[in-house]
Amino acid sequence: MGDGPLTDFEIYYTQEGLVQVSNETHRRILAELRDSDKSLTDLSHSLGKAQSTLSVHMSKMVSEGLIAVYDDPEDSRRKIYTLVSVRFAYSRPPNDRSMEMIIDTLSDVVGDPAKTRDSMMRFVFLGLDGIGLSVEPMASIVGSLHAAALNGALTGASLEETVANAREYYSKMGIGEVNIYSLNPLTIILSDRMTMTEGSAKSFGGYASGFMMKVLEDATGIQYEVVSTEVYGSEFNNYKFVLQPVKNRFGTWARTSGERRCRGPRSP
Repeated sequence: MGDGPLTDFEIYYTQEGLVQVSNETHRRILAELRDSDKSLTDLSHSLGKAQSTLSVHMSKMVSEGLIAVYDDPEDSRRKIYTLVSVRFAYSRPPNDRSMEMIIDTLSDVVGDPAKTRDSMMRFVFLGLDGIGLSVEPMASIVGSLHAAALNGALTGASLEETVANAREYYSKMGIGEVNIYSLNPLTIILSDRMTMTEGSAKSFGGYASGFMMKVLEDATGIQYEVVSTEVYGSEFNNYKFVLQPVKNRFGTWARTSGERRCRGPRSP
């Protein structure tokens, strides 16, 4: 009997290459470790599974390069598991409407090479959504790399000025208009002229959130994270996301190794 359709999976990037994760327990473990490092006891409590059962799964995931294990610095008898791979993409239900939208939009812009070029990122996200693959995590990584290449060029004298510089630069790229809804918490709305599906809009917005996070990290020396997202509008062409500084286990802002160039949030 042949294999059926591949559904409910995630793709992670490891030092050895891409790993497809379809086991539900493995996906739940990885989701837990995305939040913070955890011991086997911690995972047993949060997942409701016996430690002996989880231990088998953890060994396999370590061998695949998805996670790693180290001694607890406060108790060498206890092992701590940490995520050493990057979530790259995940499955979602295929969307036939995506392909129809690509054809409709191409019909409108194909006579203008510049407009066709400017729409290419949207076409890619729509096409992947059509076959049932979300690359939202990858889009965020690429957006971050884009900002990293700027090497702090958008850093202003204050956080407000940095955000304004990033907004102006991003909007000039022709991949959506960035608007600042509020500064505290930092809430950003990405709006676009093109009709999208909800899934493709999440990938499109992932690029913007990755870009903005890296701009802020380079400017302040503080790590940022996305705490909420929302796709809205009848044409799914508005993506709202909220960013906030990451706190470490001591309750202070998690610093990056970079130099702090503008005033950002202060440690509590």
